[in-house]
Amino acid sequence: MRIRPPAKEQVLKPTRRRFLESAGIAGVAGGAALAGVAVPAGAVAPGRAAVAQAAESASPGARFRRLLGGDDPPRCVNCGDVATARLAEMHGFEIVMTGGSALSLSKYGIGDFGMITMDDLVEFCGRAADRIDTPIIADADDGGGNPLNVYRTVQRMEKAGAACIMIEDLYGAKHLAGYDEGKILGREAMVDKVRAAVDARRDDDLVLLVRSDVVADGGPLEDALERVTAYAEAGGDLIFVPGIPLDQCRRAVEMAGRPILTGAPSLAAARDAGVGVLFIGAMGAIATGAMDRAMAELMRDGELGETAALSLPGARRLELIGNESAAERARRFNALREDGQ
Repeated sequence: MRIRPPAKEQVLKPTRRRFLESAGIAGVAGGAALAGVAVPAGAVAPGRAAVAQAAESASPGARFRRLLGGDDPPRCVNCGDVATARLAEMHGFEIVMTGGSALSLSKYGIGDFGMITMDDLVEFCGRAADRIDTPIIADADDGGGNPLNVYRTVQRMEKAGAACIMIEDLYGAKHLAGYDEGKILGREAMVDKVRAAVDARRDDDLVLLVRSDVVADGGPLEDALERVTAYAEAGGDLIFVPGIPLDQCRRAVEMAGRPILTGAPSLAAARDAGVGVLFIGAMGAIATGAMDRAMAELMRDGELGETAALSLPGARRLELIGNESAAERARRFNALREDGQ
């Protein structure tokens, strides 16, 4: 089942990043990454200028919708900081998620227990959107409370640069290992939240990802599927059912009439299961695991050994942080000496 295609083209309001790009400072590597094309820093590859211009004029939601319905599902990397989002773009991943679980760990060193705020999530989305051009799924948890809170959250996240906003029916304490999940919102109450989200968006192409945690909470799959179907009927564009067996994804898509986001062992497995967006949530654990290994090695041996190979190469790090674009900007505004020192 294909998501509705973009309804219209919208000219985006100027942003700091777009100002720099229009001045020839930032280059087009981000836009090229969306198409999986390698482009030298500061240069547009032959034949890509029209594509870059079209991507620049379309709203984030419209660009997100264009990614769906192809032979392979677009890949979405869950990110807890802007550096991870930037790396995902550099590697050509089609979508990033500014995830609440990843942010909880990277910013506060806690689990996804339901303790971060809408301010945390909106601010994170905005910082990521300011640095990357890849469409962003902004995690909004339960939307901040009642439907009026959801309405305001959606407007804030859309303004921050989200292409898609995820709202879930789980609230209260959650994801505490060894304990039951928090409370699942009543179906009709969640439908009201989805309706509020639909009404709040200014751009009809903004994608709403509706999530039910019934299965993850130990509940029946049938209940979860009926829920996401109701959420889709209320205006949800994309569905997410954490814990759904991969072989049930096609059934979920048929019931809800919407594409599904979920994880899978491989891109091929996701394609075969009819997945609409492949979710990749392991980056935070991998990065934390690498640091844990390096620190253990330092304490044990007094120096870095094998783990030193995990370090980002110097040239790659300079690309990640935008060293050359910053230097060019400094030269343009006489903030750097002529000899480069």
